[in-house]
Amino acid sequence: MNIQTVAANLRNTIAGKEQYLAAIINGLQSAKGVDRVVLKTTKAMLELNIDELKRILHDVEQAILKERE
Repeated sequence: MNIQTVAANLRNTIAGKEQYLAAIINGLQSAKGVDRVVLKTTKAMLELNIDELKRILHDVEQAILKERE
């Protein structure tokens, strides 16, 4: 596996998690009780995870640029 594959995998992972986050946000509109608490917690964790993955992707993309120099 090369660094370009790692970057592509990160992009795919981020896209999938963003789709899941959108579904969670949609589900929050009608959720009540414990279901709402679980969805809110999942939403918060996904947001943190997506942000972290984006920072990692940025680092990987910077490494790719340096590799090309």
